Amino acid sequence: MEDLPWARVRAPDFIGIKAWINSKPLKMEELRGKVVLVDFWTYSCINCIRTLPYLKKWHGKYADKGLVIVGVHAPEFQFEGEKGNVEEAVKKFGIEYPVALDSDMRTWAAYDNHYWPAKFLIDRDGYIAFAHFGEGDYTLTEKMIQEALGVKSNFEKEEFPGYIFDQSHETYAGYGKSMGLGSGLACDKNGCDVYIDPGEHEPNVIYPHGEWAQEEEYLELKKTPGQLTYRFNAREVYIVMGPVDKAAGAEVFIDGKKAGRLTIDSPRMYIAYQDKKYSQKEISIVFDGKVRIYAFTFG
Repeated sequence: MEDLPWARVRAPDFIGIKAWINSKPLKMEELRGKVVLVDFWTYSCINCIRTLPYLKKWHGKYADKGLVIVGVHAPEFQFEGEKGNVEEAVKKFGIEYPVALDSDMRTWAAYDNHYWPAKFLIDRDGYIAFAHFGEGDYTLTEKMIQEALGVKSNFEKEEFPGYIFDQSHETYAGYGKSMGLGSGLACDKNGCDVYIDPGEHEPNVIYPHGEWAQEEEYLELKKTPGQLTYRFNAREVYIVMGPVDKAAGAEVFIDGKKAGRLTIDSPRMYIAYQDKKYSQKEISIVFDGKVRIYAFTFG
C-alpha cells in the first residue's frame, strides 16, 4: 500500500484503450468532481479475481455518492487481450462498472504499474491520493475511498487469505518467464520434442511427460495423451490454460489417486484442486486433448 498525501501527481488519462465495456469511452478530465478508483486487473489472475467482490460492493455502495470505478484490463497473456474473452469474463464475474481494454498496456505504462491487481485512487481534482498493490488491505482502501468522498459507512468485512511463508509460488510454463522444466527431452533423428518425466520431483517445478512444445507464453501439447506433474504446498491449485482447437478433457490425480476431471473449453483459469488446509501434495494431470498451459498459481 502507499498513501500519497504529499505527492500531487496528476492521474494519467486512459490511453490506447481498444474498447470499453459497460460504458462509453471515459476521460479523466470529464471525471473531475468524481472520485475515481482505477483497478488494473486481468481475468485469469487469481489475485485479481479474489479482489473483485470488494470492488463490486464498493461500486454498489458508493456509485451514487460520486465514486467511479474503472477496471483497466491489462493482459498478462495474449489471449487475455481479446475483446470477446474479456466480455465473457465481465459477464461471468457480474461486473457492472466500466472496464477499459488496455490490450497494448499503454495505460498500464502511463501509470508506471507493475502489478496485478493494482489500485489507484484519484481525488475530485484529478490527483492520485492513494495506491495499493496486490491483494488485501480492503478496509484501508475503503477508508481512503470514504475520505475522498467525504462520507462515512460501515466497512466491508475483510476476509484474510491466510498465506503461509512457504506456499508454492506462481510458476510459468512458457520459456519467457519459466525458471526451467523438470523433465528432460528425448531426441531422435526427427528432433527433440518428447519430454520424459524422471519420476522423482522437486517442489515448485513443472514436469511434463509426452510430446510438448515450449513456446514463449505456454507449453503446448502436440500429441495426446500428455501429462504434467507438480509438487506443491498450498490449499488450492489453479491452472491458466486453454484448448488448442477444440475442448479437451483432463484427469486430475492427487498423490496418485484420481481426484476429478476437467474440461478445458476456453482460455482462462481453472480450479484443479481445493482443500481447507495447507498440505504438501503432488498433482498430476493427464490430458486427452491438445491444450496450452500458461501458469500454475496457488492459494
